[in-house]
Amino acid sequence: MNQGYMPNLNQLFFFLFVCCWACNRNRELIPASAIGTEQVNASIKSIYNTHISGNTEQFVNNEVISGIVTANDAMDNFYKSIVIQDSTAAITLKLDGFSLSALYPLGMRVVVKLNGLWMGEYGGMLQLGGGIDRSDPQFPSIIPLPASLFQKHIVSAGLQKVPEPLEVGYDQLHDSLHSRLVKLSQIQFAESDTAAYFGDWVNKATNSLSLKFCSGGTVYLRTSGFAKFAKLKSPKGSGSIIGIYSEFGSQRQLMIRDTSDVYFASGRCSNNIGYTLFYEDFEQYPVSSTINIPLWQNIPELAKQDFQIQRFQQNSFASVSALGSQESAICSWLILPPLQLNNSTNEQLSFLTRDAFDNGASLEVLLSANYDGKGQPWKAKWQPLKANIANGARNGIGASWVKSGNISLHGFKGQVYIGFRYTGSDPASSTGKRNTNFWVDDVKISGQ
Repeated sequence: MNQGYMPNLNQLFFFLFVCCWACNRNRELIPASAIGTEQVNASIKSIYNTHISGNTEQFVNNEVISGIVTANDAMDNFYKSIVIQDSTAAITLKLDGFSLSALYPLGMRVVVKLNGLWMGEYGGMLQLGGGIDRSDPQFPSIIPLPASLFQKHIVSAGLQKVPEPLEVGYDQLHDSLHSRLVKLSQIQFAESDTAAYFGDWVNKATNSLSLKFCSGGTVYLRTSGFAKFAKLKSPKGSGSIIGIYSEFGSQRQLMIRDTSDVYFASGRCSNNIGYTLFYEDFEQYPVSSTINIPLWQNIPELAKQDFQIQRFQQNSFASVSALGSQESAICSWLILPPLQLNNSTNEQLSFLTRDAFDNGASLEVLLSANYDGKGQPWKAKWQPLKANIANGARNGIGASWVKSGNISLHGFKGQVYIGFRYTGSDPASSTGKRNTNFWVDDVKISGQ
């Protein structure tokens, strides 16, 4: 009579081990929604909305976000950091550790418990980290989260598909895309940066190569000298490129994760095109507010009279006037973000101005090659630029906007600053008033 097969104890233990291993293995791949994202109570965009430009903030209200890793240190181009993205926005996490790609590979969904973490800016870009370095009070920076606190704040929640990059053109590149994975098409390296090393591997320094859209516009590809592909050279031709978008000063920047993000399969497009290096139309900022745009500087030198955002006939612009100050002397500066001129040629500045109730105040546009950017422009050397500035509207608002003309920046190299300087007065007495209202709009810098 057949009694059936009876396993021995060793076989039984092996069978139970395999079953338990399979259970644990499957548990690793359970969707994030089943292992803790019920705690998620904020989006990345919502924490952006809590930030005050120029400030640093510590999270204290148990906010929890979730996102998918879109960049890490696998190729050493993202140093001690990972980038995560949800359906609303993306942000960089500064982490004090190495081989982060093993812990947080591309496509890993992570849940980030923000309570106790800090948020601050780097070149206008928001970052998350473990603290704030205030050694330079004017430019506090994010300190990476210590490795000992990774598990306290970051929960891995299973591998998912890496989000498809958002395909955008030059005019769509804006601060709402900070840290987002984007795809830029019909683009090529500037001739001077074709067949150039991606990174400065000799000096172990970050390198910047100019990428030019065939339709106009320049983006700078930033690559660390420590990147594993730093010794490789940029391709010829044109095509598309995928990377993490950022901005620093007037530069729109991209960082790739590997050279597989660069796909150039077409011939070069025309190189006789003008490119927009910088543009600001002031449309996205609150009306009747003091101008507080990342990396711009709004500095009163004499008395306290700032440039403001104003709106007229469905158009926003920068505005300044001494009216109402009751000051015998007014001097105010509005300074653009630093402009790097080493990666372009034939640069030109243009803008629009309009005046109202002109009674003698002045508006100048100037350039400095030695301003340190630390808030005291009057200590630097500034060169006046020849521009057409609106004037003569004594009894009301000027009839139309006045074009500055194309102001050549030829002869300047390296980092420079461009600023508008207003001088006027509005004493309590009826004499000596010079409180003309000046408007500035559509500030543009182009080059090749």
